[in-house]
Amino acid sequence: MESIDPKVMAAISAAIGAYLEEESMAAMAAQAAAVAPFATINLWAISGRQDAMLQRRMWQTRSY
Repeated sequence: MESIDPKVMAAISAAIGAYLEEESMAAMAAQAAAVAPFATINLWAISGRQDAMLQRRMWQTRSY
């Protein structure tokens, strides 16, 4: 079995280190972009759903 030249081993190690560093930076950037500062709330949609649920409850109890 032949031994690997130390210069080649150093080049391989440097390439692997650079790749891992780039991957970790990309993962941190993706994680930072994925976090939303706040959730948007559509009050018209909530109101419409609430009204639809009220109408269904009124229909089920026949209290019109």
